[in-house]
Amino acid sequence: MKMRRLHVCGFGVAAGLGALLSGGCTVGDATEASAPIAGAPAFAPATLRIHPLTHIEKGPQAGLAAGQCTVVLHLELKDRFGDSVKGLGTLRVELFKPGAGVSPGIESQALSWDVNDLAEAEGNSRRFDQSTRTYRIPLVAPAWVAEWGKKDASGASQGYLKLRAVLTTTEGPERYLEDEFVLAG
Repeated sequence: MKMRRLHVCGFGVAAGLGALLSGGCTVGDATEASAPIAGAPAFAPATLRIHPLTHIEKGPQAGLAAGQCTVVLHLELKDRFGDSVKGLGTLRVELFKPGAGVSPGIESQALSWDVNDLAEAEGNSRRFDQSTRTYRIPLVAPAWVAEWGKKDASGASQGYLKLRAVLTTTEGPERYLEDEFVLAG
């Protein structure tokens, strides 16, 4: 009798494990491929995303002079199938801050950077972080950027800063991939 119960119990565990494994490792619907881009390689970058690892570093550990900080930008490129890829191109990054006075809520561009070494294979490869599958791009900025979101004694904050990145591809037909990311205070 005891053997039979053990056998039935073992069968139930095996059936449950089989059902779990046959379901695969994905959760939700599989990503459908977007339409191919005429003249572009099959696995060319189709989207750009500013990754949430993006942050601001300041202080001596950032290795900068007084009055400077670093915006550490993490960019992720994905092909039309949704997989992380590398891609050649020139990158323009802009930093916006909210307007004040007469036009609150309207953002104004405060800083911009051009990152041209992503167009060359060696420079591109140096900036790619294998562990996060993102490009890690340090951008030197004035110290006010690091202080922007801090709250004053009254608890009020100056608001947010917004990053905008535009990659102009150099492989296949020229395309513009862009994204925006809010650095909250």
